Amino acid sequence: MNRKQTKVLNLARWYPHRYDPMLGLFVHRHAAAASRYCTVGTVYTHVDTEKQIDGFEVEYKLEDGVHVVRVYYNAASNPVNKALLFYQANLKGIAHIRHEMGGFDIVHVHILTRLGLLALYYKWIKGVPFVISEHWSRYLSLTNGFNGFFRKKLTRIVVKNAGAVTVVTNNMMKAMKSHRLYSDKYRLLANVVDDPFLSTLTSTKKPSAGKKLLHVSCFEDASKNVSGIVRALNRMKNRDDFEFHFIGDGIDFKMITEMANDYGLDKSRIIFHGLMDSKQIADEMADTDLLVMFSNYENFPVVINEAFCMGVPVLATSVGGIPERVNKSNGILIAPGDEQALEEALISFLNGKYVFDTTQLMTQSRKEFSAEAIGEELCEMYLKGK
Repeated sequence: MNRKQTKVLNLARWYPHRYDPMLGLFVHRHAAAASRYCTVGTVYTHVDTEKQIDGFEVEYKLEDGVHVVRVYYNAASNPVNKALLFYQANLKGIAHIRHEMGGFDIVHVHILTRLGLLALYYKWIKGVPFVISEHWSRYLSLTNGFNGFFRKKLTRIVVKNAGAVTVVTNNMMKAMKSHRLYSDKYRLLANVVDDPFLSTLTSTKKPSAGKKLLHVSCFEDASKNVSGIVRALNRMKNRDDFEFHFIGDGIDFKMITEMANDYGLDKSRIIFHGLMDSKQIADEMADTDLLVMFSNYENFPVVINEAFCMGVPVLATSVGGIPERVNKSNGILIAPGDEQALEEALISFLNGKYVFDTTQLMTQSRKEFSAEAIGEELCEMYLKGK
């Protein structure tokens, strides 16, 4: 059977939807990349808390070559009913995908554990193999979010039966194995970088103030520590040789912007753009000198790969899988939470103490993280899994 005849069903715990177009965007990018070589569908279910739904609302769209079915349904207060509604919604979505694609040959689970049980059913009862991609930082010791006797037992069974388990970093693999999620089929799979970061030309035009620094995140301060960046910038008020741009939105956006206002930071140089799409972010990166990530914990943020593809070096904390990618050739690593180290690194960069081969960085990264490269790798994995 050739690649295009291979039909893949993605079961996604996170996926862009009508209320949050950014959630699980990296999952959609994987699916879209694979659709260049295979026939791909995705099912995503969402508890709709915004409006009343009578039963289940099934929405189908063809997005970037991917057959996408979203099923919206009402919440339930009883835990048993919650689980029943979740699986009922997924089965409705799967039935719709089966109708659109004429069946599927392999299941790709994104984020465990409940969807893994559904994939296990298809393997044991229907003879359909499955693979897993795990993205959740709950396995990391800092977050300590993977708990529960039965959850752990069931997850171990699911992982053991998977044809492959992909993770973005070795750090994630080690974290999962520390919970006895054993498999001899773990493999590294990079996140896909969206097309604008592969096609947008870099610019030699720089801000009149000097160098341009950039931060992109979901503004969830417990993990991203955006407030730490703002505090460091406050201590650098005496410098006027740079602009710092913030892109993103989230639960702590208001708190962060109010903090910047309280410090009296110059709004012409410390700029909060809010939410932007990929093309807008790529345009902002085109004349950026340095991406700054000051996370307390991470798996591996795709924005680092996006920056690399734009030839932008990265200043980041040595957490999660970041040290596996960021090194002296492409960036600067500091300890998490160390605001003095952040300030010193920023000052050293502004003073010209760090020099990077940005052309080589861009050329290498655009080849490595393209949809073509990742899509081909995914479809080869599907063919072997069958």
